[in-house]
Amino acid sequence: MIDKKRKQGQKCATPTICPECGEYLKRNYTLELVEGKQQFVKSGWTCPSSTCEYIIKDPEELEDEAEKGTEPEDKLKKLQAEFMKTHEQLNRLAEQINEFERADQEGQKIPLRYEEKEE
Repeated sequence: MIDKKRKQGQKCATPTICPECGEYLKRNYTLELVEGKQQFVKSGWTCPSSTCEYIIKDPEELEDEAEKGTEPEDKLKKLQAEFMKTHEQLNRLAEQINEFERADQEGQKIPLRYEEKEE
């Protein structure tokens, strides 16, 4: 009898089997930016069957998602604060424009206002 020569890495590999349909799970990759370059990153295991939608996510991926939960909230607060500041500035500019238009219609001199910032 002739033994088949195994490929490298196949000797001790234990394939993961889908608990729902019994097929071998395949490795799932997602496309992410790593150091400014797009790369395929391992993200878990999926069932190749078209009827079964079984997915196992890698534990590292689950930890990363938990950490990312606070970052968008902080960014949102900063963006809201920036928005409020720019909105106030736009309102001030709109008031000045209205003053200029009123003065121009009445034929008066245009009042120039220079606001000094206190620091």
